[in-house]
Amino acid sequence: MNINEPIDIKKFLKKKGINIVGYASVKDSIPSIPEDFTPSKLLKQAKSIICYAVPIPKGVIFANSHDTLIYWRYCSMMYRSIDAIANSLCLYLEDDGCLSTPIYSCYPWKIIDRKFWGLISLVYWGEKAGLGKLTRSGLLGHPSYGTRILLGGVITSKPLEPSKLIQTEICPSDCVECINVCPVKAIDKTGKVNHNLCIRKANTNPLMIHLLKDKELRKTMDFETIMNTVGIEDHSSYLCLECLKTCPLNL
Repeated sequence: MNINEPIDIKKFLKKKGINIVGYASVKDSIPSIPEDFTPSKLLKQAKSIICYAVPIPKGVIFANSHDTLIYWRYCSMMYRSIDAIANSLCLYLEDDGCLSTPIYSCYPWKIIDRKFWGLISLVYWGEKAGLGKLTRSGLLGHPSYGTRILLGGVITSKPLEPSKLIQTEICPSDCVECINVCPVKAIDKTGKVNHNLCIRKANTNPLMIHLLKDKELRKTMDFETIMNTVGIEDHSSYLCLECLKTCPLNL
């Protein structure tokens, strides 16, 4: 980009195939998020968060057979693409004189008190950026695509006008399908999700299981490092899509 050319974030992302985009101000704090996972913790000069989403085709979720395998492959490809776009967007913003940090879609994770945390919660900030509303399953629900979306984003020092929030509830008030269908009861009636239970059921990582059996390795490397290393290299596989398949927003 020419340094004198006016910056157009949505146009830039559209060229990358991203049509779902929103902005949030870092002033809109989220009380339930620990301070270590706030935007200003990652980028001291943070003023805005850019959130974007990629839809998952219905045929991936509702394949007649091998749905978990297809879903795993789709996500493994798209997460790489979404993260690469975050990297490119940071450089695009840097050309405009703005310091920016990517928010990667999945890994790396941090573990605190046996709870899994992304460095920034894209689900919560996606709601603040007007992409959708939180649903009972703990996923972000989009008006058109339901919970069939994968999220990415960027923290930036560039002040941006926050996007208009979605005011109407997307998750039906009387719907408890995701709660009832969850095989490990990881979702309670308030919509709080036990991610420890969910992750243990929803995916497996054969390489991590193998590495955890190596006692010498465990002496020199903590579980969090092992998890992020093998996770980023995409050695895991999804085992459960029940909350996605049962959600009426996805039908």
